[in-house]
Amino acid sequence: MSTHTSAKDKQSETKSSAWTFLLVGSGGFLIITLAIIGIIKLPLNMFALAVMEGMFLIFLVIAGLSFKKAMKMLEDISRESTLEEKISVWAKENLAPESLTVDLDENTTSEMKYFMVTELMRERMMHAFPELDDAYAEELTERYYNELFPEG
Repeated sequence: MSTHTSAKDKQSETKSSAWTFLLVGSGGFLIITLAIIGIIKLPLNMFALAVMEGMFLIFLVIAGLSFKKAMKMLEDISRESTLEEKISVWAKENLAPESLTVDLDENTTSEMKYFMVTELMRERMMHAFPELDDAYAEELTERYYNELFPEG
């Protein structure tokens, strides 16, 4: 199981949070505003209404900041996608099953083969792409291992 969270997933989570803050903030702000101007009655004093109004206003500010951050994250998605394409091309050229299993003999257990090959793949990948995050390298190594050795 990978600990890496893709830029696309992070952006989606940020955007989801922004929408939640926007809906809750605007709904609460509207209801409290209606209570302050006397259109609806709530069993709260003016101070409590003002504090709640401020809280919902802060929610709206957080929503705006979250939307802004989500827009900036689009660049990260593009950058991650480009890097993944480069790694994919590199992997097809440099991660041949024959070159990865050259030091293994027929007595090597499948578990040992897995650990030895994935470690070699990860080392090669990290050497070729030093900017690669460790968790992302682990995820890609797992993916390419399963493609190269579908039998496990």
